[in-house]
Amino acid sequence: MPRRRDIPRVLLLVETSSGYGRAILEGIGHYVREHGPWSICFEERGLEDPPPRDLAQWQGEGIIARTATRVMQRQLLATGLPMVELLGCETEGPAKVHGDNLAGGRMAAEHLLDCRLGVFGFYSCAHAWWIDALREGYVQGLRRRGYGCHVFTPPQRRQSLMPHWSERLRPAVGVWLRQLPKPVGIFVPSNLDGRYLLEFCRGLGIAVPEQAAILAAGDDPAICGVTTPPLSSIDFDSARIGYQAAALLERLMRGRRPPRKALWIPPTRVVVRQSSDVVAIADDDVAKAVRFIREQACQGISVLDVANAVALSRRMLERRFRMHLGRTPRAEILRVQMDQARYLLGHTDLSVERLAAKAGFVSFKHFARAFRREAGMTPRAYRKAHRLGA
Repeated sequence: MPRRRDIPRVLLLVETSSGYGRAILEGIGHYVREHGPWSICFEERGLEDPPPRDLAQWQGEGIIARTATRVMQRQLLATGLPMVELLGCETEGPAKVHGDNLAGGRMAAEHLLDCRLGVFGFYSCAHAWWIDALREGYVQGLRRRGYGCHVFTPPQRRQSLMPHWSERLRPAVGVWLRQLPKPVGIFVPSNLDGRYLLEFCRGLGIAVPEQAAILAAGDDPAICGVTTPPLSSIDFDSARIGYQAAALLERLMRGRRPPRKALWIPPTRVVVRQSSDVVAIADDDVAKAVRFIREQACQGISVLDVANAVALSRRMLERRFRMHLGRTPRAEILRVQMDQARYLLGHTDLSVERLAAKAGFVSFKHFARAFRREAGMTPRAYRKAHRLGA
């Protein structure tokens, strides 16, 4: 093993072509600013770009990479350098830090179930272990609630992870979409898959989200914000993945043995945009009330505010909520507030008192009591466990 320099040289082979990859780089940079310095070697690249031609001659101390093929992973392992893999194969090769795709699939199921849909689908135009894990978690989440899933898989096994659009796939996808009962919730494994599916639906005259609510894995605001309609997605906290990958590589470069199991980073939240902003409830007033809560809960609204917004008495609103959702309006307000509080605890430096106000709680005491009841720990303990450097 080459002698350690005072400042280790680290090669980053992470795509700059996606928001997911750029956020990973952001997390690595955050770690280096806290614990470095490192001498970082990287260049603009796509996910499937090959490693540098002079890789075998490169003199460095460690590698962090997202490898799309086994061939590329073998080339990197052949260097003999400490390495952390962020994509690659789930079970083989170097030390790994991955987003928890099973948990992401379950989160997708919960979101689309909360939309009160009764039919669900999963669409992918590529094959990979992480796609299988997303689908498995999604199907598990639906099955627990008594629902099945219509799964579309491409007629030919494609190893490429990037969903390059193929005209030959259009007829099969068109048949699948037309045959799905409506309204339907569809989960896809990437933002690009979501963009292509939105285009398909538009071409077939399928209204999104009214007839098909679409949710993607991995939140790239640059892609999700320019689709029509804007695409809902699951935030996999890729900055934290990058931070933890850098921390693991530091330990490996200091001679520690690689862990036998991958480190799984859970997703943080569903970023709701128009593509899944639908509540398929037979009661129009309840559907309107749920939308009002999702938009205004963090402004500190009360159940009476919700009742006034839909011109119902509080008693009638609560009765119809229980009938159609199985929970109270207050429980729905708290659910939205708690989602925001968890996100702010993990992603900002706001004081817990200030954070409580931004999540819509009337007092810090009320927030602390509710958070401990719902999350099973104090807000400060949650922040310690879920912050970038945790």
